[in-house]
Amino acid sequence: MLVTMKRQVFNSLDHAALGRACIEPTLQQMHRINLNPTMRSQVLAQLTPGQQALFLFHVLYDHVGNSAYAADFYWWVSHLLTEAKKWSGIKGGLRYFGDDAMLQLLEEIESLLGARHQQADAGQSDVLPWDLDHDPELFASISQFNATFHEISPMTLKLIGVYIRNNPGQFVLIEDEA
Repeated sequence: MLVTMKRQVFNSLDHAALGRACIEPTLQQMHRINLNPTMRSQVLAQLTPGQQALFLFHVLYDHVGNSAYAADFYWWVSHLLTEAKKWSGIKGGLRYFGDDAMLQLLEEIESLLGARHQQADAGQSDVLPWDLDHDPELFASISQFNATFHEISPMTLKLIGVYIRNNPGQFVLIEDEA
């Protein structure tokens, strides 16, 4: 499912825009099929390893990268942590692109929230954004993680963009202009 792109466009996009352009059709397709797990698996199976890594990074980034709110960050990361296969895929995608800083951050978050969620009562398994209102220590930790995520995510986008430029055949079919 490679994206077709003119060479001039490929060369002119900044790192973030290039990554987005390479995965946007897949993101749109996934939104259309919504929660059908069989169809989602079929779409993912058609992707190259690089596209899969890019898609899984965007699962995280598109939910938390555009919000400065610690509560949004807490809820989405907690939600993704409950989907072990998806969380593992996100971390695997970061390894694929060689992003040790973001990977380390996610592992620190996983350590904190994983331990916290295991301590919760079975009847209190829902994670809610306003949990942070009642736990100043958790709020401080999540706020710091959120700030760090926003601080290092531009480098993640750059690493991905550089990887795509160095390995275009995994992401795009480049059309040369006549």
